[in-house]
Amino acid sequence: MDFRKRKPPPQEEGAPAWMNTYGDMVTLLLTFFVLLFSFSTIDAQKWEKIVSSLSGTPFVAIQAIDPGGTQSESSSELDLKPTPTPSLESDANMEQIKEKFDELYEKIKTHIEVNNLGSLLNVEEQDNAILIRMSDSALFDSGKDFLKADAKMILGSICVIIEEYDDLIKRIRVEGHTDNVPIHNSRFEDNWELSASRALVVVRYMLSITDLQPQKLIPMGYGEYHPVDSNETAAGRASNRRVDFVIESILKD
Repeated sequence: MDFRKRKPPPQEEGAPAWMNTYGDMVTLLLTFFVLLFSFSTIDAQKWEKIVSSLSGTPFVAIQAIDPGGTQSESSSELDLKPTPTPSLESDANMEQIKEKFDELYEKIKTHIEVNNLGSLLNVEEQDNAILIRMSDSALFDSGKDFLKADAKMILGSICVIIEEYDDLIKRIRVEGHTDNVPIHNSRFEDNWELSASRALVVVRYMLSITDLQPQKLIPMGYGEYHPVDSNETAAGRASNRRVDFVIESILKD
């Protein structure tokens, strides 16, 4: 037998042939994904969250600087610089809103004067608010919370004016007030409960005849604890029995 070692087959120079095919495939895949990326857009907020979650530190976007020394102001898909939102309180907007709100006040005031309603309600302008004060006798019978027929007509005419300026109104507080004479009947335990019920009745009626947004209307009962006059006289007690409408502008606070 021939025990001489056989020479191993000669090794091919360079990488195996299959590596060439594999390398071509990886290159094509990389090119494909680069092409997809070039057609995509990046959501700035999502990108910021991804970078922050991976790095563990807040991401700060830096605007690219033109190599020529001038900074480009043109926006790009990757520019994460926040865009300022228009402010409601710009000088021009504030002035326009104030003028329109003054117009609402003047319309209500004129309506009261033309229709001789001064003995039942009055209006005054406050800081970004309008106060309409109605005597309880114009709205309710003594000790009750059912709106009178005449009261519905008065409220309806005022609400028509208010509704025209709904977009300027932040909220309307409907505040019930009483005098300090105690009330005890089968329906109400005290003046606080009476005033709160009256305010709620007025709010519900306003919602039934207008398209005012319910979240803007706030019924509040103050009872006898916010008098505007002395409770020592009949005239003073009559002044304290009232329903106040505080119409606040969107510029309020």
